[in-house]
Formats: sequence, C-alpha cells, structure tokens
Amino acid sequence: MTPIPPSPSAKKAPLFSHESEFHPDSGFNYSDTIRNLIPASLQSKNNLNPPELTTPDQSTPRVHRGWWVLLIAFSTIYFSSPGQSHSIGVFRAEMIDSIGILDTDYMLAYMFATIFSGLAIPMVGPYVDRYGARIFLSITSVSLALTCLFMSQVEHITSLYMGLSLLRIFGQGLMCLLGAWLVGEWFEQRRGFAMGVIGIGGALSVATVPLGNAWLIEANGWQETWITHAWVLAIAFIVPPFLLVRDRPEAEGLFPDCRFTPIKDEPDDQTEYSPHITRDNWERSEALRNSTFWKLVLCWASTSLVGTGIVIYQKKIFQEVGVPDNQPYYILALQACVAIGTCLTAGHLTTRVQARYLMATAMFLLSTSMLILLTMTEPWLAIVVAILLGTQGGIIRTVGSVVWVNYYGRKNQGAISGAALSLAVIGSALGPLPLALSSDFLGSTTPALVSFFLLPLVAGLLVLTATPPKRTIRE
Repeated sequence: MTPIPPSPSAKKAPLFSHESEFHPDSGFNYSDTIRNLIPASLQSKNNLNPPELTTPDQSTPRVHRGWWVLLIAFSTIYFSSPGQSHSIGVFRAEMIDSIGILDTDYMLAYMFATIFSGLAIPMVGPYVDRYGARIFLSITSVSLALTCLFMSQVEHITSLYMGLSLLRIFGQGLMCLLGAWLVGEWFEQRRGFAMGVIGIGGALSVATVPLGNAWLIEANGWQETWITHAWVLAIAFIVPPFLLVRDRPEAEGLFPDCRFTPIKDEPDDQTEYSPHITRDNWERSEALRNSTFWKLVLCWASTSLVGTGIVIYQKKIFQEVGVPDNQPYYILALQACVAIGTCLTAGHLTTRVQARYLMATAMFLLSTSMLILLTMTEPWLAIVVAILLGTQGGIIRTVGSVVWVNYYGRKNQGAISGAALSLAVIGSALGPLPLALSSDFLGSTTPALVSFFLLPLVAGLLVLTATPPKRTIRE
C-alpha cells in the first residue's frame, strides 16, 4: 500500500523550537500534566504535589552566609586564647620572677580579674541581643589586641590586676559569648553540629597556643610574646568579622541552618515542644527562677573551676609524679586533640539526648580523672588523665554552649547565656587559688585535688534531676 504523502500546505510540527507547545519557553505547564496523570484518589491519599519546574533564581548566592558566620564563630573561640587560662598560665612563672611577687599574689590577681569579668558579662549580654554581635566583635578584637600590648608593659602588681581583668573580660568573656551567640542565631536543627565546630576552635587553641607561647617566651621573652598576640589579633581578626558577619539570617532574607527556604512543616505554637530545642523565648528573670538553669550552671562552673586550676598548675602536678619538665604542654595538646574528636560527637547528640545525661557524663569523667591524679604513681597515667579530660572537655564545650539557647530560646540568649557564663567565669577564678594555697602553706596540691574530685561528682549527681524546662502556652 502506497503511503499518502503529506499535503504541501501541511506544516511539520517542530520537535524543539519555540513553535512547539512542548518547548520549555512555550508556556506549557508540565506540573499540571504530571498531576493529571495521577489519579485523584492517590493525590488526596498521599498528598503528592510535584514541585513546579522553575528556573533557578540567579540572585541566590552559591554559598550561604551561615557558613561564613560559622567560620567567624570558630575563629572567635580560637582567638579568645590570650584571655584564656591555658595561655595565661604559660606566662605565670616568668611574670612572677620579673615582677617579683609570690605565686599566691599572682593567683589573687587572676582571681580578682576573673570575678570582675564574670560580674561584667551579664551587663553586656542584653546589649548583644539588642544590637547584635557584628559591631561587638570588632570592638572586642581591638580591645583585646590593645590589652595584649598593655600586658607587655606590666611592671608591678597594680598593672597586673588591670591587665588580667581586661584579658578576662574581652578574651574569656565577650569573645566566647559572641561566638556562641552567633551560632544560636544562625543555626537551629543543626545547632549542636555548629557548636561542636566552634568547640573544635577552643580545643585547637588549647593544643597549639600553650606550645607556641612556651616556644616564643623561651626565644624572645614574655614581653615580646604578648606583643606577638597583639599583632596576630590586629591582622587576622579585626576586619574579617565586620565584613563577613551579619547578626541574624532573617534580616538577610535567609533562614537558619544554612537554608535558603523555610522548613515546610514547622510546628506551631500549640504543639508540645521538643525536649531538646524549644521555639519559645524565656526572659532572663524566668530562667533564673528555673531550677534546671542552676543545676546546669553548677556543672559548667565546676568544669571551669577544676579545669582552670589543673591547666595553670599542671606542670607542678605532673612533676610530682615524675613527668619531665617539657612534657606537660604535650599532655595538654593530647587532651585538646581528644576534645576535637569529641566535640562533633557531642554536638550530634545534643538534639537526640537530653542535656542532663550528657552533662552528668562529663562530670563523672572529670571526677574520675581527678581520682587518678590523686592516686597515680607512674608518669604514663598522665596520658589516661589527658584522654579523660579531653573527652570531658569536648562534651562540656559543646553542650555547655548550646543548652541555653536550646532550652530558653533565641530572643534573650545573650542575657541568659551571659548570666550562665558569668558564673562559670567566677568558677574559673576560684580554681587556681586552692592549689596555690595548698602548695604554699601545706606543701602539696593533694588537699586541693581532693576537693576537685568531690565537686564534679556532686554536680553530676545533681544534674541528673535537671529535667528540660517547659512553659505553659496561653492563647
């Protein structure tokens, strides 16, 4: 049979041209066609709604700003090191000899400075909530760099009090508060992961800064080492925070957890809150009346007290059991390396396990490590202590930073976490003093270490009763 040829007037439908109704630019609606192929009963049962085929928005940035904020938060914790105990402790012996004071005098100055810092931080927290971290980060970085220059000129006890006070306010206090605040604003479901990342910044600081300080002090003296800290801060961490940080994702048209679009099924206000992450916003006065707040703070303060004392006096403690003079800083570096691995694991667990169980685990690890310090007779046991303290430190750095915004909300997190941080800072102020008094007047650090064993044990038992807080929602 001979096929009938097409009529000369018939026009062949183009397969891929603007004249075809199936061409992407023809206005043909693919979504409706796909939806029409699915029976209505299945659509209603399974709620199948294929997404519209849209052209990607060319204005959407390839890298979410949340990743830059996380990088700056990580760097904030790392560059807080000039005001941290693990850095200040390396300068202790050289500054005591240079100024001509007793060990107890130095520790009293350190205690006064840290308590002063702890009392000042809660006053700053509400202003961070109001004005954001961006402007505070640049101001704090400049202030910390200038304080390092001031420390290089310390010649008497009065200037030591002033310098240590400023170091503790800007380094241990504000830098840590601002880093955690940024993560609390820019991350929600992935907040534990982000806190784990910035916790690595703290652990990396513990691993590298004491060794760097010891090497620089031996090569150039303690004055030049303080000047080096000032230069590093001035070059690396004054301009970048101002350029890269924005205070909240919503102001940029973005969403937490590095998302460009909101989560479709967010729980409404009348659903029961997660025991791990709340969408409610507590006032600071409400949080301070909540018993869970104080049980969690006790764990954080116990860690600060015991950890600070051990870091500053680790050389003396380990020498008593035969550890060579140059080894304690390497033991501290091992502790930090273990903490780096623990931070991300703890961050992963914060959305799955209640904070009280993680905090209790950290406290029991700390108490066990103190028991080994009290009873050890062989130098190799210092490695076991470092592993236990590193694991404990990784947990507490992550959980102790994220729990306040998870339990009490974003709106007033600066005020609430600032209040908790101030008590932890005061705890760190008290840590070295028992060891100094025990060493100067009793000739041994053992009596102080007994109290360091008991305190976290009690805190761990108490925090097991710290149930997640809830507020009653009223329409």
